[in-house]
Amino acid sequence: MLAPAITAIAAISRARARAVRLALRTEGGPYFSRTAREIIHQYCGVEIGAYSYGSCFAIGAFPPGVVIGRYVSMAAGVQYAHRNHPIERLSMHPFFYNSKLGFVREDNIPSGAIEIGHDAWIGANSFITAKCSRVGIGAVVAACSVVTRDVPDFAIVGGNPARLIRYRFGRDAIGKLLASRWWERSIYDLSEYMPDMIQPIGEAPTHPLLSKVAEMSRHGEPVCA
Repeated sequence: MLAPAITAIAAISRARARAVRLALRTEGGPYFSRTAREIIHQYCGVEIGAYSYGSCFAIGAFPPGVVIGRYVSMAAGVQYAHRNHPIERLSMHPFFYNSKLGFVREDNIPSGAIEIGHDAWIGANSFITAKCSRVGIGAVVAACSVVTRDVPDFAIVGGNPARLIRYRFGRDAIGKLLASRWWERSIYDLSEYMPDMIQPIGEAPTHPLLSKVAEMSRHGEPVCA
């Protein structure tokens, strides 16, 4: 019922962050708030999937074009640099590439975009550079890492620069997880399978939920928001 009023508040730029906080407080927090997602999308150009939470809900935390999947866990202080300073030029100062500062007619360094895959976990104070365009599905970025390249699905990376530590699962398990597309289901659908969700998968997966969710997809059951 409060959504229209909150949306109206968000139209005032200085009150936008307050509107997001109000939406989160009245609509079940970042896991569930549709209004907060709509505000971030409309005014910041950032898409946040269902049930994702964390620093992505801060106004201005990410530039336009960022797409965040479903069930993403994002700790505090995560930053994304959508473009780098031009180290090959005479000057690296933004006066010479940022048109908003009034000295060049058009931006002359392209801005990057990034997709953060479903169920990824981005650790506290991680810094993602413009050279990274994708953090994969189910990937883990360790806290305080500097990510300078794409992160594969289900990879664990860390350090400065971030390097591959290991994969969360073996190839067979990763294939079954990607095929299941379980993240397209709502938490209410998945709650029926909660005993399966809390079980480890292992190298030779016989996890019952994978076959159950894959069976749902084959039958064309609707994906819930």
